[in-house]
Amino acid sequence: MSEQDSAAGHLHRLVLFSDAVFAIAITLLAIEIHPPHHWDGISDLFAKMGVKLGAYAISFAVVGIYWISHRRIFQRLRAANGVLDVLNFIVLGLVALLPLGTELLWEQHAGQALPVYVGLVALIGVAIAVLWSYAAFIGDLTHPTPRPEAIYIALRVALLPGMMCALSFISLVYPWGWAVMAGIIAGLHLLNKRIARTAQIKTA
Repeated sequence: MSEQDSAAGHLHRLVLFSDAVFAIAITLLAIEIHPPHHWDGISDLFAKMGVKLGAYAISFAVVGIYWISHRRIFQRLRAANGVLDVLNFIVLGLVALLPLGTELLWEQHAGQALPVYVGLVALIGVAIAVLWSYAAFIGDLTHPTPRPEAIYIALRVALLPGMMCALSFISLVYPWGWAVMAGIIAGLHLLNKRIARTAQIKTA
């Protein structure tokens, strides 16, 4: 087996393992949901389970968003090494804690658990950004990527999910949170288009 084939196999197995961890984490979110012992009708059932279902929906979205980010980053990689393995294991270890963080949200002291949960979500984003930064700027493991685009990817992954998670909870109380989220997403979309256009001009 050539060195190139070995590197491709290493990367492929790392992706498969990562997908399995994401799948298990998203499954455990639902396993931890149990119906109340006593309930009277559908409306009473949803009234008693509203907090659990809300926390489940947010965590499901968080895991899904991070899986998409993880997949897109690994599509840009051409190889993997031991350092990338360690950084990826850190990411997966934090993702595996999301079911626990979700359960904390619907405990009696959910208000105290909220900063812990948002902090965990933000920490996952930072860990993925560190992984990407190592691959792009230090390990030379990526396909050719313009430096401004690589920096944009790192900042987007590090900051956006945690901010969106915090604003999602804020929006449940203050409707202006949705407007802030829409503005951030629109701004990032425009910035991404500008970076892509600049890269096309330089390569033309």
